[in-house]
Parts: sequence; C-alpha cells; structure tokens
Amino acid sequence: MSLYNQPVLADFVPVQLVEPTPQAVTLEISAWGFAKTYCRNQGITEKEDFDKVHKEIREKFDNYALSPSVIKRRQLVFFPRMKDIQFSNGEFRLMEPEHEYMKLFDNYESLNAKDIKTRHESYAKITDDCLAEMYGDESEAPDDLIHVTCSGYLAPSPAEKLAADKNWFNTTVTHSYHMCCHGAFPAIKMAHGFLSSSQSGVTPPKKRVDIVHTEVLSAHIGVENPKVENIITSTLFSDGFIKYSVVSEESLRKRGQHGLKILAFNEHVLPNSAKDMTWMPGSTHFHMTLSVMVPVIIKQWVRPFVEALLQQVGIDFERERRHLAFAIHPGGPKIVEHIQDALGLDDDQVAISKSVFAENGNMSSATVPHIFKAIVEEPGIPVGTRIVCLGFGPGLTASGSVLEKI
Repeated sequence: MSLYNQPVLADFVPVQLVEPTPQAVTLEISAWGFAKTYCRNQGITEKEDFDKVHKEIREKFDNYALSPSVIKRRQLVFFPRMKDIQFSNGEFRLMEPEHEYMKLFDNYESLNAKDIKTRHESYAKITDDCLAEMYGDESEAPDDLIHVTCSGYLAPSPAEKLAADKNWFNTTVTHSYHMCCHGAFPAIKMAHGFLSSSQSGVTPPKKRVDIVHTEVLSAHIGVENPKVENIITSTLFSDGFIKYSVVSEESLRKRGQHGLKILAFNEHVLPNSAKDMTWMPGSTHFHMTLSVMVPVIIKQWVRPFVEALLQQVGIDFERERRHLAFAIHPGGPKIVEHIQDALGLDDDQVAISKSVFAENGNMSSATVPHIFKAIVEEPGIPVGTRIVCLGFGPGLTASGSVLEKI
C-alpha cells in the first residue's frame, strides 16, 4: 500500500437517542433508588427509618459519586426522563416508562430488577433504532461493518440484522465485543487490516470499513447494594453511540475533508492487574469492579508505553512532547490527571479529553471516537499534528495508537 493511500479515520457521526440528564438529577434519583432497595431488602417499611437510610446513602454519594462539577450531564436511555420526574416539597415521584421495553424494573415502587434476558431484549430495540438512524434509506453499503459494544450480545446481532434487512449481501459484519473502555482500538486495528489486505489482493478490493459503537451502559443499572464501587460506576458511566469510517487517505483528500491518518498501534496487558477492573454478566445485569489502584497502575506504566509507541514512527517523546496532541480515554477524572502528570503534559494537550468526559461521562468504547471527532473539528489543532491515543480496559489492557491530522 502506498504511503498516500494509508487508511484514515473520517466521517464521525454521533447519535443522541434521548436528551441527556443533568448529573445533579441522576445523583438524586440514584441515591433514592439505592435507599429504597436497601430498605426493601432489610424489611424497613417506616418512612422515618427510610429517611434515615436515605440520608446516610446521600452522604456516601457526597463522598464517592461523580459530582456535577466533574460530569455535567449523561445520556441515559434507561433512566427516568425529566418530564417523568415530578418534584414537590423536596421529594419526587417517578412516572413509569411509556413502553414496556424501557422498564429495567417491574416498577419504580418495588425496583425488582428485570432479568438479563429481558434487558438484552430492551438493548436490541434501542440498538436497532440507533442503527436505523445511523443508516437511512439512502445510505451506501460499506464493504465491512464492525460493531463495537460491551453492553449487549445477541445472535443475530443488530448489525447483522441491519445488513440483512438492507440486503447488503457484500457487506461483511464483524463483532468487537466486551473490550470495554479501550474497545475502539482493536476495532480500528481490524478495519485497518481489512483495507490493507484488500490492497494486497488477499480479499476483494474495499473502499470503506464502517465502525459503529452502541454502548447502552444504562441497560445495566443496578441499585441492589450501596457499596462504594456501585455508587461510583452508577454515576460514572453513560450511553454513547457513534459511527465513523476507515477509508483511504486518497479518497478523503479527493473529498476535501479532514480526518486522522493511522500511523501506529500498540497494546499490552499490564502485569499483576487482572483483578483491578472486571466486567462480568450477572443474573440481572453486567457487574463492574473498578479498584482504586487503576489510576496508580496506569500512571506507573504509561510513560514507557507512550515512548515505545512513538518510537514505532520515529518520534522521540521527550523532544516532541510539546508538539503532540493527546486523545486519552477518561475512565475517570483521576486517570487523565495521572497521565498528564506522568507525561508532563500541558493543560491544553488534555483539554479535549477532559471536555468530552465532562459533557458526556464515560461512554465506554464510544468515548475515544467522540474525542477523535472533536480533534478533527478543533481549529487549534493544525493539520500535520501527531495525536497520541490511549485507552485502558480489563486486563488491565493498555491500548494505544498514533494518528496524524490531515
């Protein structure tokens, strides 16, 4: 493949399925849900006793939840809409969802959780609607379609159903599942390989590989135990939907558009870290563990990882550090701060990563593509800038790439 025909990322199209909920509202309702479930499980029925439990859990939220100063709002498909929340005399009442598939609980009075099969059926409905919005009636079929998610697994998948319904006989569907926060990196690596192999004649010629992320983390809301880690995860994660394409640099330049040329990849499982981040199916929803050691481990390993990644394209990190841009997956506010400190980065080098997190929360695998979109559209990052991209997932797995804005 010629240098001028290298694969590039382009055409980032995010989708918003519901109006984002202010973080202050999500904290209030989540604390109430944890308190209500705790009292039900403990047989507590008196209002005075409930109020005491509620107060204690709200105090835990004050200490451990992601505050509105860190995350402003989150898109949460499976969460009460603002129009369905009625506030009166310092208390609120939740209206039941209009459609049955929107119910993760039998009702808001009991908060008995639906089982994981029912929740996956709800996930399917949401993802089908999302893909229909991404690909309208006039959409041209991609040569390959890579579906990325860690929040729902179905066979046939929503992506396969889309291809079948649209009669995209020549479109190959590939799944990149359960990678969590670093899920964009293996998907982009796959797309790069698909285009490259077609250029060498291993497969028929390909012009476009699409990647779609459908992360519906709100489908895994659980309020059964007010442990600190549950409070953190329930106030950190949000839903994210985005589509983008991997095409040749030549085709993108012919359209006169900007994108991100792929220069290098690297990925490692960090030693002695397997228990620090997990994502496991449970009877009603997926469960995450996220230890306080995650930012510490990342800070320990990130500098040698970045130095080795940049050496692949002949860049000396220390000499070029001030000229680089960064796309860092903000698994939480401390991760970006630790990486910034470990690498000695200026505030403007991590500003977009922090901004995407503040405006959306952690959208798992869909977060980094939202950062890519912002970098492409940011006039303060000139064409020719090299971008160091970092994401971290269970393993702990450190994934990275080097891109160039074109």
